[in-house]
Amino acid sequence: MSDRLYMVQLRLDPISLIQFAQDHGVNRAADEDLGYGIHAWLAALFGPLAPKPFRLLEPGVAWRKDQPLQWLGYSRQDGATLREQAETFALPLALAVCDTAELLRAKPMPTTWTVGRRLGFEVLVCPVSRRETEKDVFLRRIEMAEAVDPPVSRATVYGEWLARQVEGAATLESVQLAGFRLVRLLRRSQRTATQEQRFGRPVILPQALLRGVMTVQDEAAFAALLARGVGRHRAFGYGMLLLRPPT
Repeated sequence: MSDRLYMVQLRLDPISLIQFAQDHGVNRAADEDLGYGIHAWLAALFGPLAPKPFRLLEPGVAWRKDQPLQWLGYSRQDGATLREQAETFALPLALAVCDTAELLRAKPMPTTWTVGRRLGFEVLVCPVSRRETEKDVFLRRIEMAEAVDPPVSRATVYGEWLARQVEGAATLESVQLAGFRLVRLLRRSQRTATQEQRFGRPVILPQALLRGVMTVQDEAAFAALLARGVGRHRAFGYGMLLLRPPT
């Protein structure tokens, strides 16, 4: 595994992707953002080299059979390595979802992040905390507050949550809630001593699109944050930081 980080972009054939998902027991009714379906497809295509975090752009819009889906991911492997892994070991139905030649266009990310550098960002997150069960951090905040004057906003709570997630690596200059919806997600229950099979478990969790500007605080920590992603459910399409010029 390389210390270099690469951004990979693939155009996915929606018909082949849905066929793959259905063959693996995943469908849109129980997995609205197809996070588990993409997770399963990446595992089938790349095995242990599957890029993470990743993002399926605009997962909430209506899909068209003649319009490819745009997928982005971060990987420690270069495009040639990913292509060789897929074409050697993946099953035909997994390969049919994309054109593996596009892997050769993987973009090397910068190797240095200057402290004090301002960066615009966009990130799709699942802002939850886990105390016995996962719950929207906004709802937990409301439950814990006996009285809030003025009333706390969802945007404020999510901004504070994001600041904690990037703490030590970057500081937030600004953040806005650019999109929000509740999404039915498919997850798997963990194996137990008496249960070998992992059954599908749909849950409804928040999906938030956050945009803003951050400043690099620590070079190594920021590089690690970019490779790791933000928040929970990073293996299912959340937490990939996309960078842009600051405005």
